Amino acid sequence: MHEQPRGSAALVVIILLSGVVVAAANVGIMLLAMRANPDVPLFESTYRLSPASVSYSIAAPLAVSLLMAFLARNASPAAPSTAAATAATVPAGPPSPTPALRLLSLLQQEGRFVDFLKEDIDGYSDAQVGAAVRSIHAGCRKALSERIELERIFTAEDGTEVVVEAGFDPAAVRLTGNVSGTPPFRGTLQHAGWRAAKVSLPQSPGDVDATIIAPAEVEIL
Repeated sequence: MHEQPRGSAALVVIILLSGVVVAAANVGIMLLAMRANPDVPLFESTYRLSPASVSYSIAAPLAVSLLMAFLARNASPAAPSTAAATAATVPAGPPSPTPALRLLSLLQQEGRFVDFLKEDIDGYSDAQVGAAVRSIHAGCRKALSERIELERIFTAEDGTEVVVEAGFDPAAVRLTGNVSGTPPFRGTLQHAGWRAAKVSLPQSPGDVDATIIAPAEVEIL
């Protein structure tokens, strides 16, 4: 069974009471008008009242209030738009992996980043790994700096004392160690953090499979 909202029920009662008050006020005004001559007895003044005018003064406001109460009781809240209802009922899908795959492809293109991570380096000496990492570092740094502008979350140097004020963003500042009480917190900056201030990844052609990080290379003899 549909339950009438409390707000609507209260509005209906207020409208009905308003009609009764207006009807009573109309009758009172008519009586005061008939009592303009104080020498005429009240009974005689009341007797002179026209039944039609009295009926109209009472029935008109009551009828209007009943009509308004009926409309208020049966009014239903506006239905949300189709787009809003669809957005509320259909859950958002997972984010597209295309931008991440595109960045990985650029790191592979410029610095052979994927090749390095997939390589088993346990059999190489530190000197051999260091020599390989230098070129990989230069290529990946170039690819990253050309597409993403990074800025430090804390401008202070690592190892210095910093203050984490109240209202800090937990996603931007991770507290470690003996965390207790309420901010502001004082501690030693272990890592300044990075924030992407600007991202300008090139768009992949529409007919290219985004999952292809690096195409296979075949030399034809």
